[in-house]
Amino acid sequence: MRKAAIGLILSVFFVGTLTWGQIPVREASQRLAENLRKLREYSWNTQTEVRVKGQQVSLTLEKFRYDLDGRLQIIPLGGTGKLSPELQPVVTDLVKLGLTYAQPSPEKFAEFYSRAEIWEGKGGAVRIEGTDGNLPGDHIDLRAKNGRADRLSVETIYRSATPVMIGAEYRSLPNDGPNYVARLEVSVPEEDIDVFVENFDYVLNQSVAASEISVIPQGTELRIRLTGPLSSKNASAGQDFQVVLDSDVVVDGTTVLKAGAPITGHVVESKAAARAQGKGRMAIRLTAVTVGSQPFALETNTLNFEAEGTGKKTGRRLLGGSGIGAAIGAIAGGGSGAWKGALIGAGVGGAATLVTKGNEVEFPAEQRFSFSLSRKLQIGG
Repeated sequence: MRKAAIGLILSVFFVGTLTWGQIPVREASQRLAENLRKLREYSWNTQTEVRVKGQQVSLTLEKFRYDLDGRLQIIPLGGTGKLSPELQPVVTDLVKLGLTYAQPSPEKFAEFYSRAEIWEGKGGAVRIEGTDGNLPGDHIDLRAKNGRADRLSVETIYRSATPVMIGAEYRSLPNDGPNYVARLEVSVPEEDIDVFVENFDYVLNQSVAASEISVIPQGTELRIRLTGPLSSKNASAGQDFQVVLDSDVVVDGTTVLKAGAPITGHVVESKAAARAQGKGRMAIRLTAVTVGSQPFALETNTLNFEAEGTGKKTGRRLLGGSGIGAAIGAIAGGGSGAWKGALIGAGVGGAATLVTKGNEVEFPAEQRFSFSLSRKLQIGG
């Protein structure tokens, strides 16, 4: 009886008359795909809990984002507990596997949807079920309501042999924003491993359209934050690193660069403590900002840092004319360890050197800095 009902539903679907509430199913599919496209314009924070045999072994905080090529980037922000070297890559792979199913590319979703079985329920509810979504033989059951994904369950395999169960719950971002995976669970029953992922703090990464021409004057402040750690111990002169704009850039009342715009930084100088008389040194500047998919070269002042070393320096001394700016930055950070945790304003007085605590100049992911443009910047055109 069920097979006959499925056959009838599929025959109706293929002639295009099955509806999702008052929306044709094909249009509903397009809406889901468009939701996925919009979601890739955001970055978000993620808390991941790992349990082995029912016991919590790790709780980590990370930032997730997609790069311009659609690849998922994971930036560590801290946490408690420590995974073994053997378990760490397994957990990373399981999280990526879960997101591959729960938040697929629009193209991958369209491919799955084209061969899935579809049921229409009451009140705009739809069930989409299919196999071979990402791997041969896997099974996917997606429930949606009123044009938005609601929950997902997946049975698949990991590393060609080990069964994996994936479950996801979805929520909607404010102001009619896209649906996102609020909670993701990936379980490996044979290994008694459970990974729980909670996603939150979504931030739109869009900047102004590249087709619009905007001029940002010389001297404009660019407040940025690191997307990964940076240290004189392992950085090299000539090395690039990635940051994002931490606050909007406004010119004459118009926002010309939005917070979240990707920016490339450059290590001008870096010497580890062992090569610099016990005190690490580093100098950095910014070289490019990406708007849409187009990079624009920029020129900024250079920030110079020197570690406290083994002498009697306090770690709070500023050389040159940057004292006021850095002091403002420390206050803006609002927390302890201001010289390492909130250096907004340190860019004032570009040739100055900030003395930091420790033998190495070290900054964690999410460290904030402030630079100023040495030459006007034209965006677009």
